[in-house]
Amino acid sequence: MYYKFSGVTQRLVGAAASAAYNPQKADGLPVHLKRGVPDKLLYRTTMALTIGGTIYCLVALYMASQPRNQK
Repeated sequence: MYYKFSGVTQRLVGAAASAAYNPQKADGLPVHLKRGVPDKLLYRTTMALTIGGTIYCLVALYMASQPRNQK
C-alpha cells in the first residue's frame, strides 16, 4: 500500500490520512501494545530478558561478594 505525502511537510494527504494508523486513539491499550500479537510477543520477550538479566547480575554479585575457602 502506498501513501501520498505532501511535498514540504511530509504529512499524509487525502483519504490515506484518515485511514492511517493512529496510535493516539482511546482504546485503553498502552501505546507499546497497540499493534497486537507481535507487540505483545516483543514486549514479553524484552521483559523476560530484562528480568532474567537482572537476576543473573544479582546472583553474580552475591557470589562475588562471598569469601573463597582457603585450603
